[in-house]
Amino acid sequence: MINLEESQTLKIERLQKEVEAWEKKYSDQIKTDEEWERYIKMSREEAKEHSKQKVISWALGVLWFLLVIYELLF
Repeated sequence: MINLEESQTLKIERLQKEVEAWEKKYSDQIKTDEEWERYIKMSREEAKEHSKQKVISWALGVLWFLLVIYELLF
């Protein structure tokens, strides 16, 4: 009977260690996922800002070109 109890105790301790290892891996994965979500969000915001700047640059370029044509013709 004592041998069975010791065996069960060892098995429980081993399982507890495995659970702790899985908890650590899981928490590390969540941390990694949160970092990636933050990176993706920042990348999207930067892309939107870059897109706005590109549109503004094109608009200013067209206006400058039209101004030059206007000045040359009149």
